[in-house]
Amino acid sequence: MFLGVDIGTTSVKALVVEEEGRIVASFSRPLQVYAPDGLSREQNPLDWQEAVLSLLQQVSEQYRIVSIGLTGQMHSLVLLDKQDLPVRHSILWCDQRTTKACRELTEILGGEAEVIRRVGNPFFEGFTLPKIQWVKTKERENYEKTRSILLPKDYIGFVLTGEKGTDPSDASGTGAFGFTTDQWDEELLALCEIDSSLFPKVTASGSLRGFLRKDLSNRFGWENVRVVTGGADNAVAALGAGINEPGLGMVSVGTSGTVVVATQSPKPDPSGRVHYFNHALPRIHYYMGVMLSATHSLDWFLNRFGKKGSWSELETAISNSEPGSRGLLFLPYLNGERTPYRNADAKGVLFGITSSHTEGDAYRSIIEGISFGLRDSYELIKTLTPIRRLRIVGGGAKNKTWVRIIASNLSMPLEIPKTDQGAAYGAAMLAAVGAGHSEKEILRWVQVEETVDPHLEWEKTYQESFLGYQKLYSTLKEMFSLYPPQA
Repeated sequence: MFLGVDIGTTSVKALVVEEEGRIVASFSRPLQVYAPDGLSREQNPLDWQEAVLSLLQQVSEQYRIVSIGLTGQMHSLVLLDKQDLPVRHSILWCDQRTTKACRELTEILGGEAEVIRRVGNPFFEGFTLPKIQWVKTKERENYEKTRSILLPKDYIGFVLTGEKGTDPSDASGTGAFGFTTDQWDEELLALCEIDSSLFPKVTASGSLRGFLRKDLSNRFGWENVRVVTGGADNAVAALGAGINEPGLGMVSVGTSGTVVVATQSPKPDPSGRVHYFNHALPRIHYYMGVMLSATHSLDWFLNRFGKKGSWSELETAISNSEPGSRGLLFLPYLNGERTPYRNADAKGVLFGITSSHTEGDAYRSIIEGISFGLRDSYELIKTLTPIRRLRIVGGGAKNKTWVRIIASNLSMPLEIPKTDQGAAYGAAMLAAVGAGHSEKEILRWVQVEETVDPHLEWEKTYQESFLGYQKLYSTLKEMFSLYPPQA
């Protein structure tokens, strides 16, 4: 049996998978996020450790594992001292305290274009290097204590094996990794006065990190268990959906929404609106557009103004409306927006309300607005690389009407994988690679259950609505900046 472990933000998940890719069991443990203030988001690495070891204990009572694959949240900073203990809580990917650090680093390196040329992306608040800069400036004592810098899945890999390391897909999200060299950019780090020796060695996602420590092997009753390096959650989730070659892509509709497309192009987005990262597979990168509030927008509306119901109840309400929501437009910018605007001040808007509108119109407009947000990413990525096929995963993929709305917006069929277990499934695939299976063998695990085609008439309606959606943002852009988000 193979085990995929995903260090998420709200939980740690472990997935037991057999040799042919069938899921045998799934386990999880919740995690706490600490918010010291309105901008800060942190977790205790020891919480991850406790959760993972608890899950391994539970798994060991039922299953014999031969290989463990790891994945986890990108960008989050783990600092270890000389005794290999956490110096402080991990600063998470969703932390927003580093705006000044992003500006400082960009100026040091000669501007945003130079940053993108070196590392493939501009500096965002969530990236790792600005967090290091923040600690160096604001918590100098903690920086001086630091002897190692790791990412979440790599901290767990160290706990399990005693070996430190990372992979290109996670390294490429730090802001310190050269996408043309696949190495840490030591010149960049020197300019930023950050010690490059703090960073771990980089090996392939499917490579062997080490074997499970002897004391843990004895504790769980396992022998010679391989622990595979693993990869970043977005890259590994794409692998789990079978995105393995240029032109294949994935739409993920979860709390946030992403459009990921694999590429062999050596060119990042010069505007910095689309992320450019290493895939978990060798010699492949991916473009990724991010919208910050996908299903979160719908959940927020239902929790505040509606009632929580089943998808079937929601679908009934939506079916009582019509494409275009009878003139309602929704901007899903409840937490600002990443792609395409990079605007933290953007706000959510429900526009065009009249006394004749219904509950179903409001629900449909929210789903259509989320779909337009995904289309923004899709249209940008299309200018950077060809897109041949798309698969859809996440909570939104469970509602066929929503999938058809997205397909009609993108004018492209959407394939629904038979197994949708996200990054944990991809981590199990990497565990199989580490145990000797080929890439070709693990990709056979991924099967398409259904393909949803665009609706021709809806396409025409959404072309007009999408133009209105874009114009609404441009009209309100200056207003957004007059009302900054409240902490």
